[in-house]
Amino acid sequence: MNFIGYRSDALGVTVDLVNGLREAERPELPPVLAREGFTIDVEWGPDRDRAVWSWAQRLAEVFAAPDLDRAAELVNGLLADAEVGPHLTAHDGGPWHLHYSRPGADVVERVRATSAFALAMLLSEYGLDRHGVCAAAGCDRVYADTSRNASRRYCAAGCANRASVAAHRARRRMAAPG
Repeated sequence: MNFIGYRSDALGVTVDLVNGLREAERPELPPVLAREGFTIDVEWGPDRDRAVWSWAQRLAEVFAAPDLDRAAELVNGLLADAEVGPHLTAHDGGPWHLHYSRPGADVVERVRATSAFALAMLLSEYGLDRHGVCAAAGCDRVYADTSRNASRRYCAAGCANRASVAAHRARRRMAAPG
């Protein structure tokens, strides 16, 4: 169950951007952003790519922060550099909902404000318990946990399954005679 609501869309784009940095070939940004609910209402080009991937590098630092104080410092830097201007909006026939950027903001500004605000809310409400780097050996992807029980430690079910199988096999080897 997703209990964080609209903010999980903001967390979704944040996680997608950071994980996109870790891919051998970075994904095209317009489809990634559209999948997370962003309207791409401008011509996309290399300048926007550079701006968003540069921002994603900064987002990644929050997921790797060693403690809450450092994570908060990083998020405060993001908030200071983003044009955060929360407002209610109803567009494209949808219901009223919260946007984190000022009305009329460019898509890059919307990405920056949305991701910075999402991480600020996550940290202020849950500390470091709801996000991090995947616990699977050899995986450097990140996750943000929006579940009710806050038990997520892996980026995806595949990593969780591989880790469980590896742990099971290790226990069997330890229990085997000889």
